[in-house]
Amino acid sequence: MLDKSREAMQRWRGVNERLDRWLEERHQLVTLLFDFAAHQDFDSKVPGLSNKVRKFNTLLIDYISAGHFEIYQQLVDEGRENGDNMDVRETARLFEVIDQSTELALAFNEKYEKIADLSGLADELSRLGETLENRFEVEDHMISVLHDAHLQNDK
Repeated sequence: MLDKSREAMQRWRGVNERLDRWLEERHQLVTLLFDFAAHQDFDSKVPGLSNKVRKFNTLLIDYISAGHFEIYQQLVDEGRENGDNMDVRETARLFEVIDQSTELALAFNEKYEKIADLSGLADELSRLGETLENRFEVEDHMISVLHDAHLQNDK
């Protein structure tokens, strides 16, 4: 997942500033997930763990919000502007997968917002990580489909 995150940043870097920032946030999320995986001690008394969980939750919500309220709409609008209605319709199907992962991320955030009980954190991070990996693949596909439409129409 970390390698795929780096590849996405390299592939689409420079498409536009907003997309660059968003992909950087994704990379930070993935890095934090790997950091959590490396340190499997999720006792709430571990120094810094509460702050790390808060940071992760903030980044997670920021990333998801930017996708829903900025990036996806921008991509769809650009696809429409380029007259690629087939790819825009395909994107609508991709939103179903994205919406499922959004629900899981919001539930995770709500559960760990207060940081009272971290006993299930390892399992929930694992589940969230798998869901986010799927989401990232779908997002990359969406970017590729709509970005490739621009390249083909610009020729």
